[in-house]
Amino acid sequence: MHRFLTVFEETAANPSQMNNTDMSGMLGLILLVLLYGSGIYALYTYFRLHRTCELFPNKFMYPGNCTPDKCIDVDGFIDYIEPRLLLLGVAMIICGIAYFVYAMILKANLIWADILSIVLPAGIFAWYMLVQRKASREYW
Repeated sequence: MHRFLTVFEETAANPSQMNNTDMSGMLGLILLVLLYGSGIYALYTYFRLHRTCELFPNKFMYPGNCTPDKCIDVDGFIDYIEPRLLLLGVAMIICGIAYFVYAMILKANLIWADILSIVLPAGIFAWYMLVQRKASREYW
């Protein structure tokens, strides 16, 4: 705790000494955790849904305020959402691997790759939200 307070005090006293790579390293780590975490959770949801063939409480899978007990066509929704969950999980893990290779192994600093590492996962999530919105119209 003392070390944290000392570093915080030194940074507050002289912010120009703060290393920019420390902040980008922290943001990169957060991005990796988000990409891998969402990808693994999407794959977990896919495999559990595929194995049980029944809806279970899950905030990641259902659109908006929809609950599993209000679903009109459970089998149709499962058939609709399963491949999209698999695609989401695999895409997020691939984005995580690509970012890890780019930022942590190659240690490259290309602006287009930095932008792509944010825009591509955001676009995939936007696509998944559209998929959920379509599912809410069809199955609830």
